[in-house]
Amino acid sequence: MSLMRSTLVVGSGISGLSAAVFLAREGCRVELWEEKKESGGMLAPVLFKNIEYDRGSHRVHPESHPLLRELTASEGWIERSRKGLLVLGGRQIPYPPTPIGFLKGLGFSNSLAMACGFAVRPKRRRSFKSWEHDRGSIHHKDVGFKDFVISRVGHSAYNRFYKPYVEKVWGLDPSQISKTVAKQRISMSNPMQILKKALTPKKQTERVFLYPKNGLCALIKNLRNQAVELGVHIRSGRKFDVLKDTSSFDVVLYSGHLSALVPEVGLNHRGLYILHLAFPKGFIGEHDTWYVPESKYWFGRVSQPSRFSSHLKDDNVDILCVEIPEGRWGNRHQFLSSTDEIVSQLHQASILSSPVAPTDVKQTWLPKVYPLYHRDWLEKWNLAMRKVADFESIYPIGRQGLFLHCNMDHCVHISWEAAQQVLRKESVATWLKRCPEFLDLRVRD
Repeated sequence: MSLMRSTLVVGSGISGLSAAVFLAREGCRVELWEEKKESGGMLAPVLFKNIEYDRGSHRVHPESHPLLRELTASEGWIERSRKGLLVLGGRQIPYPPTPIGFLKGLGFSNSLAMACGFAVRPKRRRSFKSWEHDRGSIHHKDVGFKDFVISRVGHSAYNRFYKPYVEKVWGLDPSQISKTVAKQRISMSNPMQILKKALTPKKQTERVFLYPKNGLCALIKNLRNQAVELGVHIRSGRKFDVLKDTSSFDVVLYSGHLSALVPEVGLNHRGLYILHLAFPKGFIGEHDTWYVPESKYWFGRVSQPSRFSSHLKDDNVDILCVEIPEGRWGNRHQFLSSTDEIVSQLHQASILSSPVAPTDVKQTWLPKVYPLYHRDWLEKWNLAMRKVADFESIYPIGRQGLFLHCNMDHCVHISWEAAQQVLRKESVATWLKRCPEFLDLRVRD
């Protein structure tokens, strides 16, 4: 590849920064444009009580793609024991759940109903076993999340565990959502895998997670510095206009939102409210994360940042990060006026030992976090890819650019693959033919 070939990377989240570094290492002339003043995207910091916290619960799993840790080897990754809990059926179940724990959370009557369904309906049992294969058959008729799950686990388990999660995140009836959502998070995908784990000892890797010593905000800053040292010209506050700017560069690696490139296609997201709350010492246990699927709780996940890294510890108070999916709330809700209710729910879920008032609270709104996978989303996605192909020089990458729900290591891997194709001077059409393989990525909690 010519060293003078001009390349633009759009977006300075982990996808864009990774792509810029991979290309600059090979001598490419790279510009990186970021619409906002700060880098990081979904990993940008939330400043609360003079500490830079993550936007939600982020962790790296030992089985993650090695490219992430190779790219960020200087971060001093630390290994932490997993101390998560699933709040279900009035119980706190160690997370990831064992089959026995999962069934306890469903309750005796629901578990019995699911078991009886398997006994008297052989077709349901076969469908349950083929969960992973069937939910991935996105090229066949999409029966929707509701019918897909009920036909495999029955109404009781569906109503107790699966339905509330979908309604909480997307604010829609599950019948409107694609069956592919049944695999988007490991925590709710393939119950057959949960049962199989009962027969085998837990792997050591399932008990730990990895986290950068100084936090993900420091990781983003260091990755940005690495790009600058390699000669990448970063322009903050610079918005990309696909019609005006594309022709100025030979290649554009685009990690912004796919919907911004082709708004007429109608790809949408749901957002996420993040609340950081400071509490007096002594009212929160030693767990790092609580997963809360039931609809009676507003939040879907709660984490304790100090359990990820001592760098995120406040000596005077204990901090909780509470994640409330947009769902039916819309994108303008103010939860600061409902702090008492949130505290009550945290106490009811046994996350707080007493309904003590927080000493400080901060709300952060994150738009476009969860891709809205309607039952016709794949047709729209394919149409979007065809329209992107018309631009001829734009390679969509990352979680946002490809309308994905995935982890940060997936983003780095995708950026690497795209960079290699650019270095080999392969066409955008060739890249777009590869992109469907990334649709099968799933989020590890």
